[in-house]
Amino acid sequence: MALQTRVPFARPWWSGIFLPLAFLLSFAIAAGVGLYSLASLRAVLVQEKGADLARTAARAADTLDRVLFERFGDIQIFANDRILFEGNADEKTQRLLQYKKLYWYYSWIGVTDATGRIVAATDLFAGPDTGGTREGGLGLNRRDWFEIVRQTGQVHLSEAQLSPESEGIMAVGLSAPIYGPQGDFRGVVTSRVPLDKLRTILEQEGKLQHGEEAQDWLVLDRQGAVIIEKNQVKGMDSSLSEMELLDARRAAEDRDKSGFVEELGQHRQIPVVTGYARTRGYRNFSGFDWTVLVRLDRERAYAPINQLIWTVGGVGLLLITPLAGFGMWASWNLVREQRDLVRAQQSLEESIAELARSNADLQQFAYVASHDLQEPLRMVASYTQLLARRYKGKLDSDADKFIGYAVDGAIRMQRLINDLLTYSRVTAQDKVFEPVDCNGLLEEALSNLRVTVEENRAVVTHDPLPTVMADGGQLGQLFQNLIGNAIKFRGKEPPQVYVSAERRTGEWLFSVRDNGIGVDPQYAERIFVIFQRLHNREEYPGTGIGLALCKKIVERHGGRIWVASQTGQGTTFHFTLPIVDQSRHDS
Repeated sequence: MALQTRVPFARPWWSGIFLPLAFLLSFAIAAGVGLYSLASLRAVLVQEKGADLARTAARAADTLDRVLFERFGDIQIFANDRILFEGNADEKTQRLLQYKKLYWYYSWIGVTDATGRIVAATDLFAGPDTGGTREGGLGLNRRDWFEIVRQTGQVHLSEAQLSPESEGIMAVGLSAPIYGPQGDFRGVVTSRVPLDKLRTILEQEGKLQHGEEAQDWLVLDRQGAVIIEKNQVKGMDSSLSEMELLDARRAAEDRDKSGFVEELGQHRQIPVVTGYARTRGYRNFSGFDWTVLVRLDRERAYAPINQLIWTVGGVGLLLITPLAGFGMWASWNLVREQRDLVRAQQSLEESIAELARSNADLQQFAYVASHDLQEPLRMVASYTQLLARRYKGKLDSDADKFIGYAVDGAIRMQRLINDLLTYSRVTAQDKVFEPVDCNGLLEEALSNLRVTVEENRAVVTHDPLPTVMADGGQLGQLFQNLIGNAIKFRGKEPPQVYVSAERRTGEWLFSVRDNGIGVDPQYAERIFVIFQRLHNREEYPGTGIGLALCKKIVERHGGRIWVASQTGQGTTFHFTLPIVDQSRHDS
């Protein structure tokens, strides 16, 4: 017995120091990457928070546009009301009161005649600029809005200002011309919408994501004056409008875009994050070109973000630290494990080599055994057949029967050995693959099966088949076995066999379809195992090697073979052959 010498694994002197240092360096790199990732994550979350404020401002601006567009439509409806240009003063007043009650946004609605004199209104008064008397409340002078509407013939929008018609509160005005049936100018219908009526909208739309209340929101007119504010003191003036607001300037740069900025709050002089957006009108309504601002204290806005970052960082540190310690501890044992791994790999390679030698020996044994059995078996078969011919009928019936058994057994053994010899030669042959025309191979296979085809009245058809890189002899044997199988396992009708090929990505898919007895799907794998038979020998003769041989041929060519069938519904055998570039194969 040969003794195996254990060769010690030479461990470098520096291996025990290098690996722990490598883990420390990896830990430092991981920590740096983690800090960078946290900083990036915080920047993303800050951007998202600012974008949330911007979306809130844009949502509020869009709602203001929509609501004021509805009022824009209301004033045009009022102007087309027949009572307002044909009724008397009392009828007009009653109709205006009905409109005010129906549309709760309005604080005042009035109608003038063609000269600009107010003839009907929901509330009649004599203000400081009337220049008239309180007689009937109809002595008001013409206003600028009247002249503009009369000259343009279009709806006029009055900017937000203190409105005497609305008891001195901030309001916007909408005025539209009234025309008679003949197109003659009859006067103007005008309305006032207090900004306080819009406060509810802003309070609702000014909520941030998840329902969080904004610290403050403001609306600025086109000149930058604050016209309405969340925490506005009643009666305050617009002194804030004279301050330079960064968010307002940004909003004015691009009317169609919303955004956010970090700036210093005007009231408390603390850092704030402000989302901004501008009203853009709605359809044919040009709008008032207001700027909507939504604000949060920067500390309050970023508090959840900072808390999340600290939490993630702490959890990451708790996870990385023990992992780094474990890695350093594991590095001391890595060399020993590597030594064991090298030994295991050597042992595996030896086992694989031994297995390859064993397989080669078995294959050689099968080939030699099959080949060497040919001559004695041929002699046995010849003499038993000679006995059958010479002594048939000269002995008793039992002798004839026994001789028949011997002859049949010798013939079956001879077929079995021939099939085994063919099976063992599939991988033993070293023939180089070359381009072969499958049409010619199929014709050659059909020529070999001519007697079987004619006896069974079989019809074999095929599509044009490709040229492939293959062993022509084996591929012809494959066609012959599959077609012979289709004819053997025929049904009641004459066999019909159809051979086709379809090009796919990187391979050819061949199909051999018949109308025979079919195969139960549960035996779809078993039929490719050597010596496995689904029928008795008397019903369907054979050795049980044919399909196993087909599988071995296809696998030698780098393909796959399988069957698709149902009992009594015919069978289709599919096999693939790879598409190989001939020039690359030759090289």
